[in-house]
Amino acid sequence: MKRYVSALLLAAATAFACVNVSGSGPQLLLVVAPVLDSVFVGDTLPARSVYLDDGAGHHSDPGPITWTVSPLSVATIDAATGRVAGVAKGTAIVVATRTDGVATRAVVNVSRPLEMTLQLDTIVVMPGDTITVPLAIKQRAPGLIDPPTVRFDSSATPSVYSIDTLSGRITAVGTGGPVRYVARLTDGTNTVIDSGAVVVVTLTDTSETGRSFMTVFGTAIRHQRGVPLARNYRRLNFKQAFQLADTVYLTPTSGAIHERVLITLPDSVVGPGTFEIDSISPQQATTLISQLNPYCQPKFPWALWYSILPTPGIRAYSHGTPSDSVAGQLTITRFVPALVSGGTIISGRYEFTVRRTDLYDDPLGSETIRGTFVAPLWTDGTTCGS
Repeated sequence: MKRYVSALLLAAATAFACVNVSGSGPQLLLVVAPVLDSVFVGDTLPARSVYLDDGAGHHSDPGPITWTVSPLSVATIDAATGRVAGVAKGTAIVVATRTDGVATRAVVNVSRPLEMTLQLDTIVVMPGDTITVPLAIKQRAPGLIDPPTVRFDSSATPSVYSIDTLSGRITAVGTGGPVRYVARLTDGTNTVIDSGAVVVVTLTDTSETGRSFMTVFGTAIRHQRGVPLARNYRRLNFKQAFQLADTVYLTPTSGAIHERVLITLPDSVVGPGTFEIDSISPQQATTLISQLNPYCQPKFPWALWYSILPTPGIRAYSHGTPSDSVAGQLTITRFVPALVSGGTIISGRYEFTVRRTDLYDDPLGSETIRGTFVAPLWTDGTTCGS
């Protein structure tokens, strides 16, 4: 179980996937490709490429390159070609260095022959919620060995939650946690074990702090808890819109934002339901024209994820496929009146893809954002932007 870990090393590495080497002259970028790759233990990737890009799509020879990788316990590399060999499960940082010392970086994930990834280390729910444990399975040789099977078991008492041993479906009963569960994956030859946790939360007052847990998978990787807050607010045309802010703070008491997921819907949320999240371009997301302002006058549902680290930070907007603008969805599973001071308590989950602005033209700049939350929902009567 990875618990509340933020893998800033990965984000720091990929923030320099292309580096300006031109000084004060026209922009000339040193680029390594691919910026993100994966390999199984015992396998070797093809030689990597590195080039100079003038910003107009023209590539040129960067000159002699020396390749290194770290840590060597995870992967090794051919210093002349950049061919990476997987050694052990983990993540390695590949560095391509020119003779003048300018370097650019990429990330390689090394997997075991059979791999299981829990896509949410911790699941946050409200009593009465149900959710199936999201996970991903990778096999080095699918079809050549027995199909993999997963079994789940838990140390939970019946008063907190139950989990189906075959499907991983969790049913929240009462409050408590984090309470651990174990997932065992086997294909007849290999066995992989991982564990996660469930937190069951009940809020009685909209002034109470919500609970959440989010993950980010891609060139940046995160596993961390947050503080969610939802509001129905007044748009410029006086209609109501909805916004969920799921925030990770640098420290619990600092008030300084480290990372945030922001989901905006053009209409208010008045009950349970599933809401699509559409694509939005950086230009649309940053417009200053009032009637097109995506915060104060949203025309469609969209989402943003950003982090202040690594400097100058990562910013990414909801981004679907070329054939489908839908990037994901937000699901509200419970909509419960607060017992104290009025208002509403909601629970739910979100899953969507974003495209990093610093890697916007690279498909590997995509991240998958997932989260579960229990949050207060309040109504803001102030017109947005006033």
